[in-house]
Amino acid sequence: MWLWHNGELRGSDEVCIPVSDHGFLYGMGLFETFRTFDGKPFLFDAHWERLTDSLDALWIDLPYRKRDIEQAIQDVVRQNDAPNLYIRLNVSAGVAPLGLHDGRYGRPNVTLLVKPLAEAFAPVEKRLEALPFPRSRPEAAFRLKSHHYMNNILGKRALIDREAEGLFADESGSVVEGLVSNVFWTERDGRLFTTPLSSGALAGVTRKWVMETFYVSERAVTFEELAEAEEIWLTNSIQQIAPVTDFSGRRFPGKEGARFTEVWQRVLKTIEKESAT
Repeated sequence: MWLWHNGELRGSDEVCIPVSDHGFLYGMGLFETFRTFDGKPFLFDAHWERLTDSLDALWIDLPYRKRDIEQAIQDVVRQNDAPNLYIRLNVSAGVAPLGLHDGRYGRPNVTLLVKPLAEAFAPVEKRLEALPFPRSRPEAAFRLKSHHYMNNILGKRALIDREAEGLFADESGSVVEGLVSNVFWTERDGRLFTTPLSSGALAGVTRKWVMETFYVSERAVTFEELAEAEEIWLTNSIQQIAPVTDFSGRRFPGKEGARFTEVWQRVLKTIEKESAT
């Protein structure tokens, strides 16, 4: 696959990050994962806003403007002849002296990593599994989508069902988020809930879209309480909304859920609208 790295299209085997880059040495890096539909990145404005806010928090100066990255996305779509791409926009802090750096990073390494996605877009049902150890606390005042993914990787390894999405709780037993997702649930009266960001959950872009489009309440919930929900969904920027079929020994309606069907139809309309602009 062709990637975009520091302003140039390159083959995937031609891209290198210096060993003294602080993203490699100290985890000082951020990324945004999103997808394109017919060559256009979905909800990109929200991804850009989150990325720039997070870069400010880490004192990393991005040398590219939004329109530069949008052009880079078009370049990788065209070069790979792939209108539907999984894209990781990665910003690694850049080279700095060995040791804890207390200044700004002015020359980060910026890369678009890509892989092709199927042309068809349909709901992906998920099984959900509680993880046996807690979610790590955020590195900063809020959860950054940073290079710190050891907690997630160890969670993935702990799964009994290797195809399930792992679900983290905090030290007190309150659900936080999935390995790569935010969690939503409905009660029998149809009310829709998600875990609060104060739990340490990532402020997901699809999470934000759902909360801006529908009435959603933030509420703490335990694994046991979540298992009594009417419907459970997972949200991320590739699958958008993944309905849960199994959790804690109980079956859930998955893509047949009434509220899920309503929300999914709105997702499709939003994709169609953004793709037309």
